[in-house]
Amino acid sequence: MFPLRLYKGYSMFSKKCREHLAEVNESGLQHMTSALKTAIKLQVLVPVLVIHSIAPRCFTHTASDTMRKILNRFDR
Repeated sequence: MFPLRLYKGYSMFSKKCREHLAEVNESGLQHMTSALKTAIKLQVLVPVLVIHSIAPRCFTHTASDTMRKILNRFDR
């Protein structure tokens, strides 16, 4: 399925992209899904951090715990 072939002999992904996908052992679609999930999680943290900056008693560990979980996922 991936990398996509637009026409014979041409790959949608550059050599560097294909190397990265092989390095993380994911297809292009798997990698896109994983990256988008991470982006959404980080975007959800923005209002949490804004609220925490105004009221430090709220969400005392939410952002750091979430970021730690994200980073730990990459250490596998």
